[in-house]
Amino acid sequence: MWSHSGLLTFVSSDCGALLPIGQSMQLTYGVATDTGNVRAQNEDSFLIGDNIFAVADGMGGHNAGEVASALATSLLREKSIGQQLTPEWLVASISDINTTIHSSAAEDTGRRGMGTTLCALGLVPPLDNESVPQISLANVGDSRIYLARAGQFRQLTVDHSYVQELVSEGLITEDEAHTHPRRNIVTRALGIDERVAVDSWLIPLVSGDRFVLCSDGLVDEVTKSDIAEVVQRGMPPQATAAALVAQAKRNGGRDNITVIVIDATDGTHVAPAAPEVNTATSTRSVRKTWFVVAAIVLALGGLVLIGRNARSGYFLEFDNSSRTAAVCISRGSTDRVLWLMPTREQCFDLTRNKLIEPLQRQVDEHLRFATREDALRYIAALKRVSALND
Repeated sequence: MWSHSGLLTFVSSDCGALLPIGQSMQLTYGVATDTGNVRAQNEDSFLIGDNIFAVADGMGGHNAGEVASALATSLLREKSIGQQLTPEWLVASISDINTTIHSSAAEDTGRRGMGTTLCALGLVPPLDNESVPQISLANVGDSRIYLARAGQFRQLTVDHSYVQELVSEGLITEDEAHTHPRRNIVTRALGIDERVAVDSWLIPLVSGDRFVLCSDGLVDEVTKSDIAEVVQRGMPPQATAAALVAQAKRNGGRDNITVIVIDATDGTHVAPAAPEVNTATSTRSVRKTWFVVAAIVLALGGLVLIGRNARSGYFLEFDNSSRTAAVCISRGSTDRVLWLMPTREQCFDLTRNKLIEPLQRQVDEHLRFATREDALRYIAALKRVSALND
């Protein structure tokens, strides 16, 4: 399990900053993922986007599951950029993603059976000052979303699985489902059928809420009561996510494990009042001197901030406009800022004509990442997708 401090998506373990979702509410998040003790590769993917979070658990042989989950999260990320999120939009987007994965799997016999679960949580901002922000939830498969609120811990999503159907029919208990030999059989997933039913909920967001998104690699190894105990210890989101993954590995770690923990907090801060100043004692020359000094300081400070911002972050681009253009990672702003130009960090043996159209568009639109590690992880996912096109 990797541990990394930074922002946004596609790192194995990430500690996030506050994401404002209204005038008085903020979110903090932490995410951890691990291959586990048995599997050779990690077929889970996750998304930390602008006010949207998701976990996907891929399935299918020859790396196809890894590709399916990466497609699901990358396409949802692309669709969410600049989007005003609504429950209807979230369901429609997931349905579109299902169509894309299904079509991709149908193009080649090596991809048949490729599919993925997906649970997603999106933030619906308040309509006005009188309303409150809400959470839109969506789910396909057996990846889960939990909520800890006011001392209670409950599962919000309903698994689309064989054992859940047995539980719903009263044939087995939840405890029996946890150890059932067919507990990993899902009855619904993205990419398997041409159309898929997406479960969706809308709930109000309350200060103090803690959400947990996870793949079944957690719930198959750690009981609900033990998950609740870790979640309610009061640790920060990143420490909580890491502790849950570590517990799943101690209990066997037979599958990939991915956990996102999100806290909603009251973000209102009242700045202390500035001390009163008796301006009558100031002379015009003193005011003029300080005005000049302040102007110089602000100008220099502004140039420093511009320079820092222009050099922060990484983005994808092609090295030219041809069909065989290579995918590259560049650092800085996509637009020239004063004298500063983006720096091309690395190009890869991955070309435009090896990518399906939605992924080409992400590179053309300069998909951004907070760290180089995030970008490299995404490049690795693109290479796995392109390998299926060969």
